[in-house]
Amino acid sequence: MDLGLSDNVVIVTGGASNIGKAISGVFADEGARVAVFDRDEAMAQRTVAEIVAAGGAAVAYTVDLTDVDATQAATDAVEADIGPVSVLVNNVGWNGKATFFLDLPPERWDQAYRLNLFPTLNATRAALPAMVERREGAIVSISSDAGFGEFRTSDYGAMKAGVMAFMRTIAKEYGRYGIRANSVCPGLVIPAEGDIGEQSLWSGDTGMGEREVENITAGIPLRRRSEAIDIAWTVVYLASQQARQLTGQTLSVSGGFATPR
Repeated sequence: MDLGLSDNVVIVTGGASNIGKAISGVFADEGARVAVFDRDEAMAQRTVAEIVAAGGAAVAYTVDLTDVDATQAATDAVEADIGPVSVLVNNVGWNGKATFFLDLPPERWDQAYRLNLFPTLNATRAALPAMVERREGAIVSISSDAGFGEFRTSDYGAMKAGVMAFMRTIAKEYGRYGIRANSVCPGLVIPAEGDIGEQSLWSGDTGMGEREVENITAGIPLRRRSEAIDIAWTVVYLASQQARQLTGQTLSVSGGFATPR
């Protein structure tokens, strides 16, 4: 199936590792020109090198998505270097150790906002005006099943619910300009060995042990965890012309663990 993405310019935030890396790779496989936005320069360059070696087209941009000016500058650079941005994938996010709400210090609330909701608002604000001017574009944001309300994820879940609401709002406000906006909620994805760089938000211990992973897997109707490639295929489809009538939607790619409601 031709997804109609050949020569499209795609920005993938947090595109250097794990789910972002898989998303970048699948877009490149479909013939898109990929701008990998990541604060980890080494990992971004490695991901780009792998894409190019496989015959794809990609460029790395070192950028902190919590910085408004830097994000706008990087987005403008993509338009100048590669071409008009057709697709934005908001993938940056981070979940700290699972904790009951009353045990969370207020500083963690702010961190959850700065790393999960703010980058999506920021990158969308940078890319959307040019999409509106051209009257076409697709935005896909990575949310989380925690956004439906999950145990011990109050801060993270609140921000990811915000991502879903934001995409629905963008879909309603800017659909008249040909802009589509959707969300994807990954199930539990364990990064491949060596797929997390030192600068990644996910480096270090997030507090999930082997037993907890086993318990989560046992509760998945399909009895298997999601892989990064599962998320990537869904994101690429939603960005494609094959999904041209889909907007304002949330898809959970979790083996049935959660159902959007």
